[in-house]
Amino acid sequence: MQNDKYRILSTRHLTDSSIAAAGDSGIFIEVKDFIQIKPITLPALKGSTPGWNGTTISDIFQAPNISVFTSTNAVKVLEQHYFSINGFRNNGLHTFFNNKNANICCISGKTLQKAKEVFPDCNILASSPYGSELAAAIIAVGNITEVNFFCGNQRRDELPVGLNQAGIKVNEYVIYENIPSPAVTAEDYDGLLFFSPSAVKSYLSANRLDSKTVCFAIGRTTATTLREYTDNKIIMSTDISEDAMVQTAIFYFNNINCYE
Repeated sequence: MQNDKYRILSTRHLTDSSIAAAGDSGIFIEVKDFIQIKPITLPALKGSTPGWNGTTISDIFQAPNISVFTSTNAVKVLEQHYFSINGFRNNGLHTFFNNKNANICCISGKTLQKAKEVFPDCNILASSPYGSELAAAIIAVGNITEVNFFCGNQRRDELPVGLNQAGIKVNEYVIYENIPSPAVTAEDYDGLLFFSPSAVKSYLSANRLDSKTVCFAIGRTTATTLREYTDNKIIMSTDISEDAMVQTAIFYFNNINCYE
């Protein structure tokens, strides 16, 4: 039986299909971004002019170099602000250098999907749902001695620390900022969707949780951050994807008696 009384706030943009899927189950989702992404321009990565140590962006993504991503935002920022030029070709972004056959190590799920889109015919050397596990997977490859890590200003330490401890050199490129965008919500919600620790901190810097509000976390890192701020019920998504997150919330509210 469908519910028609539950309201959820997502602290990040959702696709129309995800919102519609919840609506089909009688659950209303409101969306409000509590984090803004601000690209950072690194001259050494912009265009084809040699930058640090005479390296160009064309060189960085060519074999045998290895690129590491722990967020979809890093891949998107590269695509939109480093790889593209003004104008479009064949309804797609026109890149000014060949980024095919790149060696990639990245977080699984949406990040992996985006990496495959931006880097055609890339070689996925390692993939895992979490940074610490990704570090272990990279180390397990056995012949990696240096990587280029593209990230935001609030990246976690597990991956670079783990690689450094294993003797792998990490060249870090901070190409975007996570900027908190807190806003006071006018009502209490039955559920809240959190996709990152930053969103947890941003939301709770301006709002208090009703004791009955259920918090849904995209993964264990976000769930851990939530536990630092609240004793409310926390439900972790079955997978680190938007679809799994929304489906987890739908299942919870449509089977709420099972959780009591």
